[in-house]
Amino acid sequence: MGTSSDEEKNKRTDAVSPDSSPDAKAPLHESTPQSPPTPPNGGLGAWLCVLGAFFIFTNTWGITASFGAFQSYYITTLPESASSISWIGSVQSFLVVFVGIVSGPLFDRGYIRILMATGCFMIVFGTMMLSLSTKYYQIILSQGIVIGLGAGLVYIPALAIISTQFTTKRPFAIGCASSGSSIGGIIFPIMFRRLEPKVGFGWAVRAIGFISLGTLAVSLAILSRHKRPKSATKKALFDFRAFTELPFLGFAVSLLLIFVAFYIPLFYIPSYAIYSLNIDENLSFYLLAITNAGSFFGRTVPFLIANRVGSIQIFVFWTVAAVIVMFSWLGIHNEAGFIVFCIIWGFISGVLVTAPAAAVAHPTLSPSMSVIGTRLGMSWITAAIGILIGPPIAGALVDLNTDYFVKAIVFAGVVMAAGAVCLMPPLLAAMKYKPVENLERG
Repeated sequence: MGTSSDEEKNKRTDAVSPDSSPDAKAPLHESTPQSPPTPPNGGLGAWLCVLGAFFIFTNTWGITASFGAFQSYYITTLPESASSISWIGSVQSFLVVFVGIVSGPLFDRGYIRILMATGCFMIVFGTMMLSLSTKYYQIILSQGIVIGLGAGLVYIPALAIISTQFTTKRPFAIGCASSGSSIGGIIFPIMFRRLEPKVGFGWAVRAIGFISLGTLAVSLAILSRHKRPKSATKKALFDFRAFTELPFLGFAVSLLLIFVAFYIPLFYIPSYAIYSLNIDENLSFYLLAITNAGSFFGRTVPFLIANRVGSIQIFVFWTVAAVIVMFSWLGIHNEAGFIVFCIIWGFISGVLVTAPAAAVAHPTLSPSMSVIGTRLGMSWITAAIGILIGPPIAGALVDLNTDYFVKAIVFAGVVMAAGAVCLMPPLLAAMKYKPVENLERG
């Protein structure tokens, strides 16, 4: 009797023994799903994540926003057409967002350290390889593919981390982080323009690479410490059911169309200034920096009121504004008018590239916080297709020999207008949505 009682006690003790191995506990731990914790909506840790994401944006979208400076340089140094050269920037920008189909779900599964380390290394490595490149295929491999892949691995996770750190302050936090691309878009073209004549293409690009190395080291140190609870059930890399939801489908198609047109001004502002308006070559490069300076305010100012107005509503309003401004480009024939256009377009472009990331966190587009990374990546896949094909199509429509840009401008305006129409389903869904105990969603 006593022996039997002792055996039963030992069995109960073994079942809850604190010295059980981690491997023995793992199945019990994994069998219970963890719900995502409530975002802190501020605090030192959350704002440090914004700082880390700021530098990610500087070295991803900041580099792509600077491609207009490289486009003008390559036109004069490479025996390639404007359309062919545009493929370099288009491939880079395409990969930044297309790789999100993998990096978003991998973030949801908790692989943040691997994503950050690999992506940061590829950005720096690609930049250094670009400094050694002299031929078209070498440039498209280093600047287009390697940097694009690296940027894609870190861009979506950086956005998703911010979404998990904020609720009501989320749009503003995303705006602050994404303003890093404006800073990169101001600094990198000016650096390249000032250094290239003095030290040559190689060292001008290496200087940019050293800045990327230092700033990405900060991002890696901050963001790789982020811990995301792993769900017991593995998520698919692609959620096909999302495209059966009309609001998300309309949102995705609108991004495709909007981003066909989005990069056309950014890629061709310096060339248009030089060939069509006969503006001084130095000023033409600074116009790109002026445009990116305008985008700094577009990434932050509108989102100060996003909690009251709504991120989707802001996105729709400024998409319509983009259509109007794009067509107004046709009526600009002097230096002063074009400078004003660059400032206004810069502001609008800052809104358009930031608003989708804040909008996709809305419950009508992402029913659960646990799928934000996946759906953010999915929505940007369609944008990536637009980014890939837009500038090369515009390049084929531009005739530098006759200074003719009209066809490219009209094409951009019409496609942007179609994108605005496709935003109607998510807009109507957002207007009808009534939050019920969704404070944690923001």
